[in-house]
Amino acid sequence: TQTVSAPRSKKFATYDDSKLVSFIRKVQPIVEEELSHGMTPMFDCNDNLYDASERYRVCCHQELRLRNLNPDHAVEQPFYVGAAAWLSILTRDAPLLVVAGSPNHAAWCDHVSSTVTVFCPKRDRYGASVQWVELSSSPVKACIESLETNPFNRDMFAGGTESGDVYIWHYELNLKVERNSFAELHSETTDCGKVVDMAWARYNVMSKSDYALLTAHTDGTVILWRVGKTIVKDKIFKLSVPSANGRALILTQILTTSNTEFVVGCDDGSLLLCSTTQLIPLGGTATSAERTVVNSSPAATGTSAGKGNFFSPGTIELKCHSFSVTSLQKIENRRQELLISCDLTGEVLFHDITDSINSTPTLIIKMPLPFKTRIVCTNDTEYIFSPTGNGLLELYRIGSGKVDTVEPSVPLKGSPNLIKMSANGKWLITGTYGGTFIIYSVAMEF
Repeated sequence: TQTVSAPRSKKFATYDDSKLVSFIRKVQPIVEEELSHGMTPMFDCNDNLYDASERYRVCCHQELRLRNLNPDHAVEQPFYVGAAAWLSILTRDAPLLVVAGSPNHAAWCDHVSSTVTVFCPKRDRYGASVQWVELSSSPVKACIESLETNPFNRDMFAGGTESGDVYIWHYELNLKVERNSFAELHSETTDCGKVVDMAWARYNVMSKSDYALLTAHTDGTVILWRVGKTIVKDKIFKLSVPSANGRALILTQILTTSNTEFVVGCDDGSLLLCSTTQLIPLGGTATSAERTVVNSSPAATGTSAGKGNFFSPGTIELKCHSFSVTSLQKIENRRQELLISCDLTGEVLFHDITDSINSTPTLIIKMPLPFKTRIVCTNDTEYIFSPTGNGLLELYRIGSGKVDTVEPSVPLKGSPNLIKMSANGKWLITGTYGGTFIIYSVAMEF
């Protein structure tokens, strides 16, 4: 059949049937070849299409120097213990920063010049970078051991000391006198020993104005504080290992997993999941036979601290470490919640706590030496960061075991016991190296 081609025209276009047929005959083989390879896969937006080593860029950003000059001595006392907390964002994704340092605590320590120092991020004249500058300092009764930000109100933070003192501060921007922006809401001295760690939770899931602060002490005690319009000592928990037949516990870490559960790490490597929904009263007049289980929760009415305010929480032993627990962390990754624990040797356990906590970890990794006094894991579970004694920051790749390092601008020596990541994951602080803290910027490239 022979077709006579003739141009066709419309109001705005002119086309030729023969040219159209010729074009289809040319592209048809190409289309058929593409179709033979099957459909192009659709990638989830959360899929990791790039090597994590190419996505993370960690750089030394700034070194902060704290001075602790004892007026009774002519030499500056070096810092060996450090604490820090990131507060609310102030400018260019940079949050306020609170740091504290102290010399090694001993019986002769007189706590001279023990302070908590607040640093405020300031933009440079071109607005391209920020530097943290000292805003104000607040004196404390003893050397600070722990600082922790309230994740539900990042303008509030708490501190604990070597002598068992508990402090709570709040930040409110004072444009007229910026140095007066920090106010001490509460301070109290306990008789439960050193405050080794602290954790925040909702006091009641139905209330957004009341918070629960848990303070962990060396003698195996955890104190629950109700923080609202008033701040009171709500309950005191005495912890023990169920399988240890009364063996004394030395706590090292604490982490809340919900408003009714928390996890503690111990010096002997134990990991304990504690529940406040069922409590056994430990009143001074009650015997073991007379103690009954009380259904309770942090939402229960607070009482004044007294003999009837001591309880033993429901406790489950998780798989323990072989050495002292130095870090606890909870992260959420793709709707999965993970409890991460690390001991002094670098053994890291990952427990899945999405629905309920299984005593058996889903993953165990062994990081290489040196000892790990503190670690922090990225939210995508790709990297673990840890400081070393020579001023380096180690970046451990979980998938491959590869270790990269970030060097400081000048060599530093010390025994760092601190690493904290900001809530937005863009800043790290480590320390202390004789009074020097290092701030790192963390950038992710997609």
